[in-house]
Amino acid sequence: MKYLYLILALLATTVSTMLNAKNTYGDLFLHTHNHTAKTQLADSIMNIVIESACGYADVVSKYDAEIYIKGRTEILKHNFLIRFANNLFPVDRKNKDMLFEMFSQSKFSAPNNYFHSFKAVNGNSIPNRSKQQEVVSFLNLNVYSPTAYNEEILMPVASNAFSFYNFTLEDIQDTLGLKIYKIRFMPKMWSQKLVCGDLYITNNSWVIDKIDMNGRFSFAEFNLVMTFNRDFRRFLLPDKADLFLRYNVLGNVIASTYHATFKYKKVEWIEENHQSKRQKSLDLTSYYRLSSDTIPIIRDSTYWNKKRDIPLTYEENKILTQVKKNEDKLDTTNMVKYIKLTQQLTNTVNLDYRTTRIKYSGILNPFQLGYSARNGISYKQKIRISKTFEKDRQIRFRPEIGFTSKRKEFFFKIAGDWEYKPEKLGALSLMIANGNQGYSSEITKKINAELKDSVFNFDDLNLKYFKHYYVDLRNTIELFNGFQLMTGISYHRRIPVKTSTDIDPGEGVDNILNENYHDFLTTVGFSYTPRQYYRMDGHRKEYVRSYYPTISLEIARAIPNVGKSIGNYGRIETDIHQSISLGLLRKLNYHISGGLYTKQKGTYFADFEYFTRHNFPDSWDDKIGGVFNLLKSEWYNASDKYIQAHFMYQSPFILFQLLKNKRASKHIFSERFYLSQLWTPILPSYTEAGYGVGNNIFNIAIFLGFNKWEYQSIGFKFAFELFQ
Repeated sequence: MKYLYLILALLATTVSTMLNAKNTYGDLFLHTHNHTAKTQLADSIMNIVIESACGYADVVSKYDAEIYIKGRTEILKHNFLIRFANNLFPVDRKNKDMLFEMFSQSKFSAPNNYFHSFKAVNGNSIPNRSKQQEVVSFLNLNVYSPTAYNEEILMPVASNAFSFYNFTLEDIQDTLGLKIYKIRFMPKMWSQKLVCGDLYITNNSWVIDKIDMNGRFSFAEFNLVMTFNRDFRRFLLPDKADLFLRYNVLGNVIASTYHATFKYKKVEWIEENHQSKRQKSLDLTSYYRLSSDTIPIIRDSTYWNKKRDIPLTYEENKILTQVKKNEDKLDTTNMVKYIKLTQQLTNTVNLDYRTTRIKYSGILNPFQLGYSARNGISYKQKIRISKTFEKDRQIRFRPEIGFTSKRKEFFFKIAGDWEYKPEKLGALSLMIANGNQGYSSEITKKINAELKDSVFNFDDLNLKYFKHYYVDLRNTIELFNGFQLMTGISYHRRIPVKTSTDIDPGEGVDNILNENYHDFLTTVGFSYTPRQYYRMDGHRKEYVRSYYPTISLEIARAIPNVGKSIGNYGRIETDIHQSISLGLLRKLNYHISGGLYTKQKGTYFADFEYFTRHNFPDSWDDKIGGVFNLLKSEWYNASDKYIQAHFMYQSPFILFQLLKNKRASKHIFSERFYLSQLWTPILPSYTEAGYGVGNNIFNIAIFLGFNKWEYQSIGFKFAFELFQ
């Protein structure tokens, strides 16, 4: 640490000397509105601030603080869709004007362990878990971090901030003998990834005295004003914070305001050697905990007058005085022990009772609809039932059913998991489901010659397909960080869709089509990601990211004479994929895999694990674009080997920035380019290229298909993000 501070001090002295020598000159620039001079001075100051931020971001070891929070939420506009609002953002539909106060004794331990012991609450409504999560997630901001809010926003102090922000010196203030520079930061391009506002930088020390920033996060437009402690021992920590949120979704408008003050009792810094060791850790665990299931309701005005730094307004006093005495008995059982910052948005129905949780997609939920060129309109229903036991062990039951309009097929999956060792990702899973219809290797062999010699259309053959039903039992366990071992057994039954063919595909084939086929498979595989970063949620381990690729290998062997099984073949597949960060806002994903069938001693069905037909549009966070969207389902069974490659480039700044349309780019979270290539002996060159846009509500993409680089087809893919 002492070397870091020495370097920063030398840099600060250089800039300070330059600015002090040009003090009158700088004031003259401000008065004459010389934009170039303002920009040059702002850039000089921000160079020092950005250099300092690299050292300041992780130097606080722990602190104890008393936090006072006042919050108010008003439903300004609503329609019948307000019933879904609690699944998107914190809102109490029964109370259109909610006012509350909370007092907390909070502790922080590096790297991201927050413990909030709420001592009192007051108001006309008790804030539930979602409301508390909203407060915690916004107010626990590290202003010196390069990103904020789960790396969703690039801060103006990031190392590459000059690539995305313009800085201008707006004013020089003199407060109690302390000179403060007000620097306006504006994004060079409009995106939800960027913010705008003002930084207030103190002279000589070059630390942030205040930040006033505006941006968009999730479904909210927000304004955060945070001032920092001027005590040299606590200058990295916030002193006061004011937050304004405005949610405007589907015709519903909800406004929330929060005011918080921080009083620190103890602050400790990280030693240099300890900091270097901690930076090498792969554990990115963040804890946000509450002290108990209930918070004492205190109505005593004398108590709250001591906690408030500013008195209540006349309107706020009026709301609190209207609270009836029997509201002291308000049910506070919605309070929970843990607030998880990484909690996903739930589905339409989300019921929690002690250790049991139920999530249901809703039978009339329009957000379960999707569309893809090959399947047409698809609709799915999902139920998730889970029960948690000691040490976060969990039993999950997760049935699904879906329908595709073009193929007029129903798909079902009845699955359950016993997560017996969550800290090692240990889980035993059982699944009963149906899969895509396909045809056997005997059919493939009969038509391969025709496929190789001419341009072939599967529709001309009128192939007979088999319905596929299977049961799968497998176990996964992490042997060491990033390395997972999978073992499993499965039993497959295939039943012909029809008993005869309209067109005879060849001598002896019709008898084959009329038979039922049974396969018993044993499977073993592994997946390994070097230096896998992870997060612990209690005893449960969650993978976060890695700067290295993930390598997977799966080997399956069919064993005949187990029950009615006749399959006697092997299958080998391997896969490698990676997400490469190209700066804090852009990334390149690739996904390469290949497989083949071996020892083909009998009839089999080409049913690969990584190269398969997807029946439902994936969400925006699909498997890094590693699927073909226009390829006919017949081609997935037409060969005993394949190699595929998928590439996806994502950035918030592509085509929409060229259009210079501020309104459109403001609502587009990210853009993507897709490129996919397939090789099989039968289809030696198939290519798909696509472009898509998405945000928190939906994602949509258009794809073009090419056979041997000749245009073949075009199609769209659409899926809702809400409630997924």
